[in-house]
Amino acid sequence: MRVAAAIPATALLAGAAAGLLLPDFPRPLLFAALTLAGVLSVGAWSCTKPPVVVIAAVGGFFAGGMLLSSTSWERAWRPSLRVEFERLARVRRAQAATSGRRLPEDDEAFAVVEGTLRGDAAASGSGVSLSIDVDTLVDQNRVLNGRGGPGSASRSAGGVLLTVVGSLATGQIDAWRGGRRVRLPAELRRPSRYLDPGVPDTERALARRGTTLVGTVKSGALVELVARGGVIDEAMANARVTARSAIRGSVGRWSPQAAAIVAAIVIGDRAGLDPDVQRRLQEAGTYHVIAISGGNIAILAGLLIGAFRFAGRLGRGAMAASIVVLLGYAQFVGGGASVNRATLMAVMYFGARIFDQKSSPLNLLAVVAALLVAGDPLSIADPAFLLTCGATLAILLVVPSVAALNAQLEAFAERQLSATSPAASRLVGGAIRQSASMFAASVATEALLFPVGAAVFSRVTFAGLGLNFLAIPLMAVAQIAGMAVVPIALVSARVADFVGWIAYVGATGLVASADLVRFAPMLTYRIAKPPWIAIVVYYVAAAVLWTTAGHNGRSRRSVASAAAVLAATAALWILIDPRTLLRRGDGHLHVTFLDVGQGDSAFVVFPEGSTLLVDAGGLGFSSSFDIGDRVVAPVIRDAGFRRLDRLALTHGDPDHVGGALSILREFRPRQVWEGIPVPRSAALTTLRTTTESSGERWANVYAGDHEWIDQVEVVAHHPPPADWERQKVRNDDSLVMELRWHDLSVLLTGDVGVAVERSLAGRLPASPLRVIKVPHHGSATSSSAAFIEALHPQVAIVSVGRSNHFGHPVPAVLDRYRAVGAAIFRTDQDGAVTLESDGHSIEMKAFNGRLLTVWSPSHPHEDTKNAKVTKS
Repeated sequence: MRVAAAIPATALLAGAAAGLLLPDFPRPLLFAALTLAGVLSVGAWSCTKPPVVVIAAVGGFFAGGMLLSSTSWERAWRPSLRVEFERLARVRRAQAATSGRRLPEDDEAFAVVEGTLRGDAAASGSGVSLSIDVDTLVDQNRVLNGRGGPGSASRSAGGVLLTVVGSLATGQIDAWRGGRRVRLPAELRRPSRYLDPGVPDTERALARRGTTLVGTVKSGALVELVARGGVIDEAMANARVTARSAIRGSVGRWSPQAAAIVAAIVIGDRAGLDPDVQRRLQEAGTYHVIAISGGNIAILAGLLIGAFRFAGRLGRGAMAASIVVLLGYAQFVGGGASVNRATLMAVMYFGARIFDQKSSPLNLLAVVAALLVAGDPLSIADPAFLLTCGATLAILLVVPSVAALNAQLEAFAERQLSATSPAASRLVGGAIRQSASMFAASVATEALLFPVGAAVFSRVTFAGLGLNFLAIPLMAVAQIAGMAVVPIALVSARVADFVGWIAYVGATGLVASADLVRFAPMLTYRIAKPPWIAIVVYYVAAAVLWTTAGHNGRSRRSVASAAAVLAATAALWILIDPRTLLRRGDGHLHVTFLDVGQGDSAFVVFPEGSTLLVDAGGLGFSSSFDIGDRVVAPVIRDAGFRRLDRLALTHGDPDHVGGALSILREFRPRQVWEGIPVPRSAALTTLRTTTESSGERWANVYAGDHEWIDQVEVVAHHPPPADWERQKVRNDDSLVMELRWHDLSVLLTGDVGVAVERSLAGRLPASPLRVIKVPHHGSATSSSAAFIEALHPQVAIVSVGRSNHFGHPVPAVLDRYRAVGAAIFRTDQDGAVTLESDGHSIEMKAFNGRLLTVWSPSHPHEDTKNAKVTKS
């Protein structure tokens, strides 16, 4: 059987996926299953029972895959580095308590890190990024206090991602190369995570890629180069430096952005890419062409085969030489999961050619995927792994099936043109064959992978179907010319400039092709993560359809028809999301206070389905992390909305408006509210220009303005109209709004301080049920005792970031709210906090499962004394 190896390989892949879904599955049961499978296999083989052998092998490989992935996840989530970090954090917290100091809620530890650089340093918006395989951690506090010794250093394995800040870092970036050993003092912490509905867990995603901690180094001068890498590592690092210099000189003279794109395509260095260019390529569905992946390896393999064929040397020696070149190229670009996958597949293909083995391509794909997962079981959850294997599978399944149609089209073209021009007939026939194959491959890939793309990237794009005809050839031009620039630059700068111009044309054309979505924006749009049942139904129905379509027999045709209907229904569910059509409100008021770190954002859904977003967070762990796109938008999509009615910006501080631009682009709010204008604020000016250019309304809202939305009164209590032009954004100019509905009052306070609170306390009408968003993240300059006594809230929500160094929320502020009986929710501890109310009672539910119910004193059955808090 030509696909025999695919059976155990597929079982291993399925088991690895199951192991990640059920990481706590009892290990003894898995060991027992492995043993039983081995015994059954041997017994069935000796008794000549092939079906039993197959069943036992499948069960054994499945159990083995589960065991591999669950064990790998346990090591990735809590490596020895993480354990030692937590020990250092406990010691630090105890020392702080002894001296009367207060530390952030999340663990932090200052230590000297020693390890090996996984790859070359990369410039980022906030500094220089270093990815390090750590093997030694030194407690710097013990050394500084004169208590160094054998216990000061610990052998700790694990990965960290460090950002070196300061002006010195960029000057030393070329010295920090993959394979070299470094020692540096760093402030370590857990990766940022946002506990919101619909938002992926970034900490777990980093752990699957081998990074358990992140941190900051204060200066490049603190990074000590302990040892250089091995001979091969150093040679490849020097080659990458040479390549960057050649591309920067020969392509960069025409366009720095084109040089950044060529560097990304040729050596996998995406540090210089413009975020806007990346966003445009992602929207167009062609971002994959600028990442070192299967496409680049395939082009290089094709060039090698073409060169050897032209030289008349297409034999075993050529295959062996091709393997060496491919392995060298993979080492040159620094490896990486996608490169390693593509290289392994190409090497196995060339190796089979050497030994004259003719295995089925599907068999080869399954074996390669299984080998990769056996080597790194956590890669089964890597989106790039799924996309690469899925795209290859789609091409292998579909392209051979259209071969007959291609032959018919080619024959038709030759018949029509052979009488006039035989050469033209061959040319046109070949073009038809290639175009039909590429289109079939694009359609098959999009059809097979769009549920995965929808689940992982929350995006559906149809532009790639057409743009691949441009993007892939243009990428090939940029790659081939970019690779040629490097050796040519060593010989002739003038010729290198010309070749660099060719690479510039390819890279520029690639970016320009993405502009199609500007003229046809309906070809790409964002969606909420589809339900798993829709994805399962789609793939099961597609598999049944593939195996039954084209067969004779009434029953098979009926099965194929039913499968086609199910697949189409699941596809429509994923594409359209029925919630967006049915969302009309449920008669209750919903307010979700998002976990956006050290910032503010609240999403309001009114009783009849109208929407209001108040602020959009900002200031992520790096400037390239767009909280609007990565955190706020998924929450809105998860709630079933594709457009906002209103966006209110309380004031222009980055932690309130930093994510607003992405929200404007995707959800196109019909109205944007702002308090006092600040003409010199670049952020607010950009937001206003973007809003007005799209034809939506930008309005300034002042104290006394109010609007009824779905029977809920939205009242502005601050700021008053300005009597002088603001030169900068001020906290005390924050827009303060109140949502009033029956017995309920929800007060959204921005970042106002004590002075504004005094003016508000006397003007706010009493309310039986009061919920307040604590002003200014619970700082000492707000939430005065008089203000809290005047409002007397039953619930107080603090929007605050983990490990923030502002001291928010201040313990004294929390004590004031507790003194009036308010239940306190914190986004850093509870995650997103959602309020649901009928106007007479409120139900609070936090992301961590914490629950609270409060009834109005006028409620016919309950009163606030019966309010209870439960945790789960």
